[in-house]
Amino acid sequence: MKSKFKIKFNLNPLYVFLFTINTEQEEEPFKGWADFTNKIWEEDSKVFLLLAGAAERVLFIKNKIEYKNAYARKLKMLAKIKKAPEYKRLIKESKKYLRFVKTQWRKNEKRATSLLQELSGLPLPQHTVTVNITHPKLRNGVTFDDKNIVWGHSEDFRNYSTVYICHEILHIMTKNNNSDIFHAVIELLADNEIRIRLNKKGRYFQYDGHKYLKRIERKLLPSWKQYLKQDNKNMLEFIEKHKKK
Repeated sequence: MKSKFKIKFNLNPLYVFLFTINTEQEEEPFKGWADFTNKIWEEDSKVFLLLAGAAERVLFIKNKIEYKNAYARKLKMLAKIKKAPEYKRLIKESKKYLRFVKTQWRKNEKRATSLLQELSGLPLPQHTVTVNITHPKLRNGVTFDDKNIVWGHSEDFRNYSTVYICHEILHIMTKNNNSDIFHAVIELLADNEIRIRLNKKGRYFQYDGHKYLKRIERKLLPSWKQYLKQDNKNMLEFIEKHKKK
């Protein structure tokens, strides 16, 4: 039966902007962005907080009429923001990055999906998964749900985006079980083994993953190396066998 799995790339300009302006965002997509967002704050702090996605911070708006008025001002502010050169640059650079990631994935798709199945022993999702792109200077990589991944990151090594899209696909393949051992095995499989096989060079733990998982991964590594030699692999069985160790 032909696989129904497909990766689709998407860029939603509003999402790109809101992710970038988020109050928890520690980095700038380019020099001058902080000055731009400070001006939005100075013009209307309530609207800024609505745009920035910090819902808990707008609780100080005591009555619904005031909130409704702030929301109306938000829509007006957005129309103004979309005309700003900073906004236009953000979207332009993000679109360029989308083309880069899409080209890289298409080049690696056959090999990457083959490795995902071979190394995990699990079936690929039988539906389209959309990768929603954000600016590459801002770190983003989350499986939002079974059909949506959000992604943006600097290309820290060759085929970086392919490797981490595989990482996020594995979260979908393992039903988004985010326990530490699941996440550790996903890092062993994608961040390390797929990276090495795609690039035909490298070593384990050459690049930092999540620090809190490193102890588990190093403990699992000898058993993981034996697992890779098996003809019939199943990462869920591997996890079940080792999760109490």
